[in-house]
This record gives sequence, C-alpha cells and structure tokens, in this order.
Amino acid sequence: MKFDFQEYLAELSHYELFESYYLVRNALVSDVTIFMTVLFGYITLAYFVSAKLTRFQAITISSLYSLFALYMASSAYNSSLMASVIAFTASGLDSSSDSLILGAILLLSWIFSIILFIQARRMGSA
Repeated sequence: MKFDFQEYLAELSHYELFESYYLVRNALVSDVTIFMTVLFGYITLAYFVSAKLTRFQAITISSLYSLFALYMASSAYNSSLMASVIAFTASGLDSSSDSLILGAILLLSWIFSIILFIQARRMGSA
C-alpha cells in the first residue's frame, strides 16, 4: 500500500497543518545550517591547508565533503519541498519553485567550493 501524503494532509486540522509546517521548516533550517557550516569549514581548509595535503589526502577529504554536502543539500531540498506541499495544503499558495531555487543555490555552492579548493591547491603548490 502506497502512502498518499496529499490525502494525509487533507485529513489534518489547520492547527495540525501549521504545526507540521513549523516542524518541517525547523528541519529545513537545521539542514541548511549544517550545510553552510560544512561548506565554510571546507573553504577554510582550502585556503589554509590544501597546499600542504598530499594528493590522496586532498581527494579523500574532498570526496567525504562532497558526499556529506550533497546529502545535506538533498535533505534540505526535500524538507523545502515538503514545507511547500504543507503550505499549499494550508493556504493554497504554491511555493514549490522555492525548493528548486534552494537546491540550485546549494548545488552551485558545492561546485564552487570544489573549484576553489582545486585553485587554492594549485596556487599553493606553485
């Protein structure tokens, strides 16, 4: 049996919808906060340590960072999408494009952080 999220939300009262929205929004804030913390830690590592790392260490750290950052980005995207579905059910306003914008911003941040790490590594070893 497949779980129908829309049907579930239709059965909730307004209070329960708003409570669900705030819970999902808090999860979204946590996901984005963790993503940003890891992102700025990686950028700090890029500037101060990347030139001193061996190739293996740089690849290992970047791979672990990428796995975790992309996981947090997808978690934030899913939380944002769920919040927009709940908000649509409660108010009728469609904000699903916000999820796409957030996902794109987090993905671009990850891409640019990898590029910055590579450039900082090259500049430091030159």
